[in-house]
Amino acid sequence: MPRSRITLLLALLSLSAAVAAAEAPLHRTFNVAPGGTLTVDADVGDIQVSPGAGGVTVDVFRRGRDEQDLEVTFDQQGNDVLVRARNHRASRWFNWSSNLDVRFVITVPSRYNVQLTTSGGDVRVGDLQGDVRCKTSGGTVHTGRITGPVDAKSSGGDVTVDGATGNVDLRTSGGGIRIGDAGGAIQARTSGGSIEVHHAGADLYARTSGGGIAIDEALGAVDAQTSGGSIRARIAQQPRGDSRLSTSGGSITISVAPAVAVDLDAHTSGGEVDTEVPVTLLGRQSDSSLEGKINGGGPKLVLRSSGGGIRLRKM
Repeated sequence: MPRSRITLLLALLSLSAAVAAAEAPLHRTFNVAPGGTLTVDADVGDIQVSPGAGGVTVDVFRRGRDEQDLEVTFDQQGNDVLVRARNHRASRWFNWSSNLDVRFVITVPSRYNVQLTTSGGDVRVGDLQGDVRCKTSGGTVHTGRITGPVDAKSSGGDVTVDGATGNVDLRTSGGGIRIGDAGGAIQARTSGGSIEVHHAGADLYARTSGGGIAIDEALGAVDAQTSGGSIRARIAQQPRGDSRLSTSGGSITISVAPAVAVDLDAHTSGGEVDTEVPVTLLGRQSDSSLEGKINGGGPKLVLRSSGGGIRLRKM
């Protein structure tokens, strides 16, 4: 065989071996009991956590020419597991970019707490029983159905919670927020997208300057405000407290169940107030204002819009 072909073959074999070595995951297992806490503190990488049969397993997949710059350490204290990943190239003042792709694939007991932080990737958590806290500076956050509270923050993507029995606190400056069923109080804040809530079992606080707000059902008081879109909400049951919904960038549409009793105060400077729900009027009214009692009155329902009309609909 010609020398040039042999040299080429050896080079390809060396390259294949280098790629295989770079892709080989770091693997660790930890014998823990349910109820502990997994902490991941990473400079870079996607994090995926799923419930498993028992114990904690961690696989760290690394790919790229800067793989040698990633230092991963593991520590166990009792039932708690700590994973740290430091990208030394990213800390160098002369570094302009890093060619490094990292994924953390982790399983934990179904009853386990997680605290996950990454500066450069997505975070995904499966159905768990525990306290879930997630933070990313460069990706999305998605949690499954959590038996417990959820605290999630992102600077660069959407935040989604399929369900939670505890309180939910979500913040993002670069995407939308979506919440399935929440048994506790909700705080949802974004400056870059819409907010969608399927069910809020307690008080709901929502703020966005970059999209609309949609609320399918809220059992507690609602404080919702947007400067970048419309608001749509359904009041299916008697509210437990006063509510205020306001927008400067769109309309408000409220669907009200037949037995709901509230004191209505609706005003718009960007359209008209229209209702198909019977209202006992109080004071002077106009096309842009409506104040009165629905079903004898109850908690306050304040509606304000400077960017569109206000509509009350029967459910």
